Amino acid sequence: MKKNIIIALALLFSSVATLAMSKPANAQFGQSSIGPSLEFGGGQTVFGIDSKFGISDNLSLRPFIYFPSGGTDFGTALTYDFNLRNSDNNLRITPFLGGSVDFNTGNGNSVTTVGLVGGADLDLTDSIRLKGAVIVPLSTDRGQTTTVTLGAGFRF
Repeated sequence: MKKNIIIALALLFSSVATLAMSKPANAQFGQSSIGPSLEFGGGQTVFGIDSKFGISDNLSLRPFIYFPSGGTDFGTALTYDFNLRNSDNNLRITPFLGGSVDFNTGNGNSVTTVGLVGGADLDLTDSIRLKGAVIVPLSTDRGQTTTVTLGAGFRF
């Protein structure tokens, strides 16, 4: 299990570093974030780390890693972000829809799941973002379940 966690963390941090260095010039400051998150589903609550990297004004890559008992759950989602702006042009809430790929390792099994994801980011301040999402797997033949994630993140 420790080996899986190390591999998953290495993948998450390498994707973070790669995206941070390759951020397009037109991406706005504050589109990206990283922070702690909780995942609810399958009869358990799991701690993890969620992130968001704005790759354009309306597209985001959202890598994540969770640590369920006996394994590691990591992957990413590609989402279309609906930027809603208020009268003074400050972005406060950003609903999103997209697809995700999830790799779950544990108990001697590896399960890859493709799913649909939807949710919203709520920018509380210039530095803090809250996030909520629902991930619905396209297949449930190996025990995959719908999950809800709630988290907070530091914007950069």
